[in-house]
Amino acid sequence: MRNGPVEVFLAMVVGAAGGALFLLEGLIRWQSSGDGAWVKFPLIILVLELIAVAGLIARFRPARLTAAFIYGLVGLVHLLATLNEGPLWVRVLSGVLSAGHIFGVVLLNMKPAREHFGAAR
Repeated sequence: MRNGPVEVFLAMVVGAAGGALFLLEGLIRWQSSGDGAWVKFPLIILVLELIAVAGLIARFRPARLTAAFIYGLVGLVHLLATLNEGPLWVRVLSGVLSAGHIFGVVLLNMKPAREHFGAAR
């Protein structure tokens, strides 16, 4: 990724870090409640986001749209968690993760990222 645009690099960071933070949230909630179900969904999301990041690294042409779709869905999931009832720290973290994932979608739709993946100019 040395010669790629900054937008793509930041989108990859958003995907990897966002998935890892969501898994960390699930692990903290698992430790506080004792229910291992808090980790299942964040683990699935992390795997999906890492697959999307791997596609961006490999520079597959459909990877940009696939990653944008995954980031958009994950952003909506976090937005729903923000608007739901729950501990304040979970709602704040979900709001930050939602904003980060939507920012990732915006980054992947910018001109340098589109040109990097061979979209029409």
